[in-house]
Amino acid sequence: MRMPKTRPSFGFTLVELMVTIAVAAVLLIVATPSFIDFMDKARVRGVANNAVDFINKARSQSVKQGRDVNVAFGGTSSAWCIGANVAVAANPGEISTLAPCDCSASPSACLVDGRQSTLDASTLSGVTISAIPASFTFDNRLGTVLPLGTKTATFSSPRGKFDLRLTVTPLGQASLCVPSTSKRAFPEFSSC
Repeated sequence: MRMPKTRPSFGFTLVELMVTIAVAAVLLIVATPSFIDFMDKARVRGVANNAVDFINKARSQSVKQGRDVNVAFGGTSSAWCIGANVAVAANPGEISTLAPCDCSASPSACLVDGRQSTLDASTLSGVTISAIPASFTFDNRLGTVLPLGTKTATFSSPRGKFDLRLTVTPLGQASLCVPSTSKRAFPEFSSC
């Protein structure tokens, strides 16, 4: 007796498909917390690096233009901003005067090199700042901080697991470190 020819089947059985979906679900459940931590860490690192770049630019503009530049933090811990304002002379030959800007009330008043100079938390994915530091001025001759003293601000991730501290030394150098109170470490930054 002859057996009828059967065509080979292509595709997956229902059991194979269910096993594949179950494995994918387990992997997704295991990977989600790590991915969320990765995103939190990336957000706080990006914001802190932006703040360092902003402060370094204000310092360099002060020396480049030969005019003092004021840097002011404003707002609240969750709705913060940083603004810079360059001293302007009313008439040629006069001593320039410096008016600090209030980046939270009128960001358009924060001008350096004729352009608005602000860094605003509303565009920075929920990163908070521990306390709003006092404003400071970069001296136009040496780029030092006036009044003399170290200025600090601590940035925290949206879920509060990661912190980075911004430090501006009396010499005007901005740097980042991980405070001892941070719940998690950043291997690329030293501890404070």
